[in-house]
Amino acid sequence: MRDLLGQPVHAAFERYGRAAADRRSGDDRWLRFEAPDWTLRLRARPDRVGGPALVRSWTAAFAEGFETVPEALRALGLPRPEPSVGTDDIRRPLRDGAGRVHSLTLSVRRGRIHAATGFDEPPDWGVETPLLDDA
Repeated sequence: MRDLLGQPVHAAFERYGRAAADRRSGDDRWLRFEAPDWTLRLRARPDRVGGPALVRSWTAAFAEGFETVPEALRALGLPRPEPSVGTDDIRRPLRDGAGRVHSLTLSVRRGRIHAATGFDEPPDWGVETPLLDDA
């Protein structure tokens, strides 16, 4: 999932192959990719009229879930963990390879991380913790 936010939608096809579903709703394009142990849903939208559809958000859902944050981040190809905000779901800022800051939420159910969502905008939860990056 690393660096997928803000990329043209064709980057998702290059990484994950053919989409199980591909539909449009207004300016949004929704794609779903499936594998036996996970499902990935993407929302894409152009940033200008006639421009390419760019990935604005993604949600990865895991069949079994992960016990720890490092396991979940490793499975997503995301950098090492940092302190988080939130008590139920885990919320973190996420910086991509170009230095842009995005938002990441890990959804916890029954003590396991069952989904992760990335948004192409900075966190709006007043976080003052270090960003996730390769450092």
